[in-house]
Amino acid sequence: MQTNIEYPISTYLPREIVYFDNTSTILSKEYVLKEGNLRLFVPKNRLEDVFNALKNSGFKDVGVEFYKGEKYSLSMKIYNIWELYVRIYEDGFIDSHFEVSRDYFEHLQYPTIPSIYEVFDFYRTAYNKLHIFDNVAKKWIKEIRNHYLVTLNSPRSLSPWEPIVVTVGALSVIGIMAYALSRLDTGEE
Repeated sequence: MQTNIEYPISTYLPREIVYFDNTSTILSKEYVLKEGNLRLFVPKNRLEDVFNALKNSGFKDVGVEFYKGEKYSLSMKIYNIWELYVRIYEDGFIDSHFEVSRDYFEHLQYPTIPSIYEVFDFYRTAYNKLHIFDNVAKKWIKEIRNHYLVTLNSPRSLSPWEPIVVTVGALSVIGIMAYALSRLDTGEE
């Protein structure tokens, strides 16, 4: 069973920036699209507050994920097919991106786009300072002069995994039962 979806997701990502050492640069689109190059940061003593603010905003703990050393993994559904996925690390850094929901097989292979401002918008009630670190240049960003508008189009179709897994599971149980019943005997050898 496949579903056709029409809703893309868009975000703004920094393009022309100024670092705290007053040097400036224009970041390439490919650079800002690579998750981990630009990272959010909150002081370690505010991690629990930020975590709780995200949870209170509707983010859920993620059970199955590719662990990257994070202290917390959270996600929130957006527009039914998208999720905003957030990793919070013990050192205060935060990585996040938009992805196809885990409800669909396409989640495993479909591209993602980083998120900066959306995550901040959810936790700013707990910590109202925006810190962005350029992880490759190893510099803090002081000013953002302009942005890229980045859009991730939805997949042409989506395949929910749950009905397929339930069907396969039910067929497996029926197969096991059929095999077991075919082995019925009197108990005398």
